[in-house]
Amino acid sequence: MSSNLVNVQVFTDFDGTLSIEDTGVLIIDDPRCMGSQERKELERQIMDHETPYRDAVYKMWASCTLTWEEAWNDHLSKCSVDPGFPGFYEYCKKRNIPVTVVSSGMKPLIYKVLVKYMDELADELNIVANNGRIEGREWEILYIDDTPYGNDKSKTLKKARATASEDTIFVFCGDGVSDISAARHADVLFARNGRDLVTYCDRHQIPYIGFDTFEQVEKVVADLAEGRSKLQKDETTGFSQVVPSSIDL
Repeated sequence: MSSNLVNVQVFTDFDGTLSIEDTGVLIIDDPRCMGSQERKELERQIMDHETPYRDAVYKMWASCTLTWEEAWNDHLSKCSVDPGFPGFYEYCKKRNIPVTVVSSGMKPLIYKVLVKYMDELADELNIVANNGRIEGREWEILYIDDTPYGNDKSKTLKKARATASEDTIFVFCGDGVSDISAARHADVLFARNGRDLVTYCDRHQIPYIGFDTFEQVEKVVADLAEGRSKLQKDETTGFSQVVPSSIDL
């Protein structure tokens, strides 16, 4: 049974956050598909608000011409998860801290990669992601909502917060543009160093904790859950910083 002093819930993006590589990029960058040059141009258009995220990503997936077997053998089988994540998940499991994977990618790809590295533990994870249609050499991403993101990750956080205790701390980990909506609804935001989410947060003065491995996330989450740290909210911006707690443990 958990002995947490504070309730915490964790939400994490998958591609480029929980996983080191991006499952979509691995496939889409294949020269038999869209290729990296056109994909990067579409990503620039997304960042500069020239093309809606939903439309650009749909076009990326529609460019794929690989069979599922080719996609797995040539690319997805080489995708790896952050080496610190399995240990982080075990810590959260022992402390009864819910962990939810929220992704703009395709659930079948995410699940298969997680099974490779976590075996049956992958079945315990709540995965909120888009679906996908893969028939022969035709790929189509099937969005789960009608928002500009196709999967508005903030909806998952809002739904969880509606049934959580008022003092629950919501932690979100991300790396890219699709994580922006969720980032604004988290109490603590982790952004993988060197990625687009860091650029966006710096540009818009959104507080975040940069990270390179989930071992760093685990330390902060453990300090919050066990009372060694607390949140200090800025009433002007609405964002919070993690600061040492004055509780005598």
